[in-house]
Amino acid sequence: MAALTAAPAFAQEAPGTTAAAGSASEQTAGPPTTAGGLEDIIVTARKRVENLQDVSTSVSALSANELSQRFDSDVRDFANAAPNVLIDDTQQGPGGVASAAIRGIGVADVEKAIDPTVGIVLDDIYFGTSSGGLIKAIDIDRVEVLRGPQGTLFGRNAIAGVINLTRSRPTQELTGKVRATYANYDSLDLEGVVSFGLTDWAAVKFSGARKKTDGYIYNTLQNQDGQRSDFTALGVQLLLTPTPGLELSFSFDDQNTDQDPPQLSNVSGPTSLLGAPPIARSNLFCAVLNQCSPAFGVPQQGDRYQSISNGPLNKNAFFDTNLFIAKVKYDLTADLELQYIYGRYETDEAITQDFDATPLTLFHTDRPARYHQDTHELRLTKGGGGPLSFVAGLYYWDSAYRIDLVSYIGFVVPDTVLALPQTVRQTNKSYAGFFDVDYRFTDWFKLTLGGRYTKDKKTQGVRDLGFDFYDDPVKDSWKKFTPKVALSFEPTDDVLAYGLWSRGYRTGGFTGRPATENAARTPYQPETVDNYEIGVKAELLDRRLRVNGAIFKLDYKDKQEEFSVPAPVGTGQETRILNAATATVKGVELDVTALLFDGFTLNGNVGYLDAKYKNFVADVDSDGIVTDNSGLKFRRAPKWNWTLSANYEREIGPGTAYLQGTWHYLGAHEMTFLNNPALRNPGQDLVDASISYKVGKTMLSGFVRNLLKEDGWSIGFDVQGLWSYAAPRTPRTYGIALTQTF
Repeated sequence: MAALTAAPAFAQEAPGTTAAAGSASEQTAGPPTTAGGLEDIIVTARKRVENLQDVSTSVSALSANELSQRFDSDVRDFANAAPNVLIDDTQQGPGGVASAAIRGIGVADVEKAIDPTVGIVLDDIYFGTSSGGLIKAIDIDRVEVLRGPQGTLFGRNAIAGVINLTRSRPTQELTGKVRATYANYDSLDLEGVVSFGLTDWAAVKFSGARKKTDGYIYNTLQNQDGQRSDFTALGVQLLLTPTPGLELSFSFDDQNTDQDPPQLSNVSGPTSLLGAPPIARSNLFCAVLNQCSPAFGVPQQGDRYQSISNGPLNKNAFFDTNLFIAKVKYDLTADLELQYIYGRYETDEAITQDFDATPLTLFHTDRPARYHQDTHELRLTKGGGGPLSFVAGLYYWDSAYRIDLVSYIGFVVPDTVLALPQTVRQTNKSYAGFFDVDYRFTDWFKLTLGGRYTKDKKTQGVRDLGFDFYDDPVKDSWKKFTPKVALSFEPTDDVLAYGLWSRGYRTGGFTGRPATENAARTPYQPETVDNYEIGVKAELLDRRLRVNGAIFKLDYKDKQEEFSVPAPVGTGQETRILNAATATVKGVELDVTALLFDGFTLNGNVGYLDAKYKNFVADVDSDGIVTDNSGLKFRRAPKWNWTLSANYEREIGPGTAYLQGTWHYLGAHEMTFLNNPALRNPGQDLVDASISYKVGKTMLSGFVRNLLKEDGWSIGFDVQGLWSYAAPRTPRTYGIALTQTF
């Protein structure tokens, strides 16, 4: 299998030359190969175009050419492109709720009140919630994974890193691509994009997708498929260049998902939390209601890919989004560019979900919610070949959401289901100014200085049966300066060594799922991470071997921990977010790409993490007793993870054959805050492979994902004192695809 694994990570490729720093809009894609050596990797990780080997930070990337030969479904499939990256679906709501962690820093919760730790950015627009964060892999032209705090350029909630996605641009000539894919579970995907010129200064691009599946969970209680989904997407982008040096871009995307609610598994038992606090070990649903796991780590129904939920399965859940982006770029001089970027992102969603995952109605919810965000960014970029290059700008964020939650509770009063309503509204305004400057003292030494000043303001209003301050919301604000300093040493054109210190910051806020007025009104405070990193980037053996590595240490302060605790009123539980811990994460990362001979490339990456709490003293079970919890392990932080991949292509007959595959290993890791051993994931080997044959512009492919049928948990959650639920990762999938380009 190692000989069949997926191709190396290339972003926009240029034929063996190093690009000068400049604007992201100036880049062009080169040919996929260069005779005699590996391609330059051109990235926009720092909001200007530059060679990856010249960037003094840890970045991995996938190019349009590479992506065209992969069969990625959504952003989860990009996790194997970089070390120390985990991306899953929490299965806690419609539309795909991202749980992304980089270097052991991540969150896994559906609430929009909880800011992500990993910034997911599409065409320069940052998505401010985990809901909808699993962006579909449609018309993606480039993927960049930035590891470590990116607070200088990407802001307050990129404390773990950034996944930067870029789509293709409209072209003057008629170009396009259509792909049809059919896979098991009666999954049919149709995707298309076409671009053409309207005038010599205007071009337009249209894109569309239709995806349907019966899903991989079967509901044995209701005797039907339990996770069906229909997804449609339509998009248009207009690119105008009316005068030299002026570029205008406008895009609009409408996406709609209708689906069954995600099917969860009840994994509750009297010993399921052995070693955890006593309140967590006493699972009411098992001890009193006899809704129990039959064995340690086994769901109540026995099979992870079956469900016994009594929740509705009529595609009653939906997640609809609109995204509008406007960009104006003006070249002030040959190497100085001014750019304005506006983004408007809206979501409308509703779901009735069975969270208890049993045949009884014990804990169901209706969660209709609306969200919108408006972002404005003004950016000045200087490139060129001189000693000084920089990007500096101003940023404004304005967002709001409202959720009209109804919880259906059937475990409090015998033979009665209580309907408990709660309405929450939050607003968030953020202001920032930032800069990132490179100054090259000599051919050997380059100094990078960066900084961002951020001020955040949040409000929360809650209407509950026990209290009401919806019309008189609580308010709080926070501000932070996040600096960065890096020094690069380049003894030759092919070797770079650097030292980096950067600070990341995640803003404070209010819990969006309270049961008591005190929890609803009390804010939690920001958290910060200081990143110390030493790295080396080298191209050896006449550019046939590329080795990029880094050693890092992260110092965590005021670490935010989100978890469920018992509550004396309402639903019997609420989400708390505590600033209770300091922690340290130490690690190593290595990326290697080797062109062994023409047509055959090996790529590998490996990550090591040592994540530990230093001081975690807090009341974690809401009993009023403060305990030392420093022995708990980080969630989603495997000690070891690695990927071995390869790409072999050869001309056969009238066309070219491609063999690809990936072997991605995830070490054992915790899934829950309390380190529930029943929901702990063992080591997993995730193997993907594909074979394609291309004649002219037509390609026929066959593929398989998760070949070894790993069934680890993608989400695990303890509702303290009540029950624990989980959902498995996607099982083995296989299919065929026909791709036509023109």
